[in-house]
Amino acid sequence: RRAFSPARAASAMVRYRLYRSAVACSGGPVAEALTRQLLLSPLCSEVVAVGQIDRREFESLQVSNKLRDFGQETSPAAGTESTKALDNLSGVHAAFCVLGNGRWAQPPDMGRAKSFMELCKSAAVPHVTLLSSCWANTSSRAESARKHAEIADLFASAGFQRLSIFRPSLILRDGVAIPAEDAGMAEKVYSTAFPIARQFMSSSYREVSLDDIVLAMRLNTELCDSPDKVEK
Repeated sequence: RRAFSPARAASAMVRYRLYRSAVACSGGPVAEALTRQLLLSPLCSEVVAVGQIDRREFESLQVSNKLRDFGQETSPAAGTESTKALDNLSGVHAAFCVLGNGRWAQPPDMGRAKSFMELCKSAAVPHVTLLSSCWANTSSRAESARKHAEIADLFASAGFQRLSIFRPSLILRDGVAIPAEDAGMAEKVYSTAFPIARQFMSSSYREVSLDDIVLAMRLNTELCDSPDKVEK
């Protein structure tokens, strides 16, 4: 635990400010819940959806006009597409990569994650948030854990002004671990057995609810200024 420092506390003081956001998503509960929270936030003026998102989920919101589609991700190394990409993310203050929806067994696609990272880097987005997994480890025998770690290292090496990495062990919906429809047997067993095994593990492995993880990501952007370039 870090010792208290007045200077450190002052640097993390709350500073209310309007901001534009971008969310890299491929559908799923985390992307939808985060997008909804950002749309409803009075501090977020616009949400740029990068990737797959169902706009019908937000049509009932009075603030649905704040949602803008980016369309298909494009690498900023492709001429006119590069200019279009930069225009779409120009002025974005906070970007969120939640492509994997926090699933340990299903890390984000490396190509899509790298494309989003490059877009954010080219547009000079000052604060990027990455949803990873607590099991991310380059030395792990599990391929999914290694891929999570590789993506985290990719974002960390991009040199963003601020990078926040959230590493949940398991995300609950309505207090229950609900495997995704395309979950394999290992992921289904993990979702059922982990809450029992976790009782004998440290609190850092505690499950987190869907509402809490998206709230934490949003408030971390709106209310916190970290002196660290990479925070986990």
